Amino acid sequence: MKLSDLIAQMETKIQVKYIRQFREAAKAGEIDCMPIEKSFAVRGSMYRDLMTQHDETFSNWHKETLRQLELTTMRGAAGIAYEDDVTSGKIDFKSRAEEFRKSLKKKRKRTSKKLMPGEAVVDAGQASGQVAGGKVAAQATEGDQGRAAE
Repeated sequence: MKLSDLIAQMETKIQVKYIRQFREAAKAGEIDCMPIEKSFAVRGSMYRDLMTQHDETFSNWHKETLRQLELTTMRGAAGIAYEDDVTSGKIDFKSRAEEFRKSLKKKRKRTSKKLMPGEAVVDAGQASGQVAGGKVAAQATEGDQGRAAE
């Protein structure tokens, strides 16, 4: 099976990540592949096409890689897991719950008070600087006008 055929079946947002992981797995010896004469383009970049045997080892690697890529492409995917991984014990429930709790605390700190329509936020230092600058500018304009009248 060719890498370009596998990529064509995927969502565009995970294609480049899959290619990167495919090459890393080949480098580490997890899967066997070899380059062929063809190349293909993904998101404006050209890649050498690779061929692999569609055996049980590759099939297991492919399924697991796609599962992980699906999770990482979800919005706010930190700590998300598949339910069957949690129930089977592949993932430690307590550690993931702690990670989630920490992420909730971080999000809470980042939020700020929402303004009502017509309400403005002005720092005391900014307000005095703006007023002073405004008076100086108004005085300079009056002085220029006075000189022009003379």
